[in-house]
Amino acid sequence: MYEEFKDMLLYTSIPYDIFVVLSDTINRFGRNYYAGWSESISAQNQLLLTLMTLTLNCKDLDLAQRFDVSRATVSNIFNTFIHVLHELLFAGTTNVSMPSQRKCKGSMPKTFESIDAVEIAQAIPHDLDKQTRVYSNYKSRHTVKAVTAVAPNGALTFATELYPGSVSDVAIVNHCHLARQFEAGDLILADKGFTIHDLLTQGVHVNIPPFLSGKSQFTPEEAKICYKVARARIHVERANERIKKFDILNHVPANYRPISPKIFQVCCALINLQAPLIKEVAENIKPKTLSADHRDHVTPEIPVNKSELKYTI
Repeated sequence: MYEEFKDMLLYTSIPYDIFVVLSDTINRFGRNYYAGWSESISAQNQLLLTLMTLTLNCKDLDLAQRFDVSRATVSNIFNTFIHVLHELLFAGTTNVSMPSQRKCKGSMPKTFESIDAVEIAQAIPHDLDKQTRVYSNYKSRHTVKAVTAVAPNGALTFATELYPGSVSDVAIVNHCHLARQFEAGDLILADKGFTIHDLLTQGVHVNIPPFLSGKSQFTPEEAKICYKVARARIHVERANERIKKFDILNHVPANYRPISPKIFQVCCALINLQAPLIKEVAENIKPKTLSADHRDHVTPEIPVNKSELKYTI
């Protein structure tokens, strides 16, 4: 990566070459803006603004000063591009269907399909009834949660919408019909909260760590099973950690709460554009250096403050 682009991961969570491809792809499609539009910054910088909001949870006023636009324009761009990115990266690719057993075996890096739940914070609702539903006793705060699934190669293949923090993992799996996507012969590794055996069709197996059930310690055989499950499930934990690194998910602002499910799912889709989670997968991918011509085609500069605003298209 060129020295001048070393901060792209910090600001956007994706490498520069992926940013260029994503920007070029978006430019091929028309956009209907959330609140009308009189163009004042380039489409590339609109994408940059959106990714900075997701990655760093920059405030609208801060971005308005950085990009020399109004606060309303920042909100208009973000609302619009979340829907664009959701349609482009999530709706047509993720949640369509689980990878087949043949595909999984072809990319099996000593692990299995795993499912888990991700819990994130958001602004406290004003409605008292909604406050009760989103309060998580486990987290001791108001949260929303979703269920994610990770394939053997570390790719995130499924992410639900957001549910109130008080809803159980099993209830989410039942409501989103995730269990229907598995076929006989599939093996699922899941956390202890996913006692979903009754929801699965015949021939689908779920492997969860054993419970102590009043015992002081596991038997040697149970401890061995725990170790094997934990070793395989570490990849889904790492995927969830990448999701949580999007600062906007630490506290979704109140003005973006209506689109918070799409915000979450876009963040999930973006981790598939990052470096592979698993070393065995990464070793099979040879990094490609952008040519000088491609580099000069789009050269984004991260605006630090109003006096340093520069955009090279």
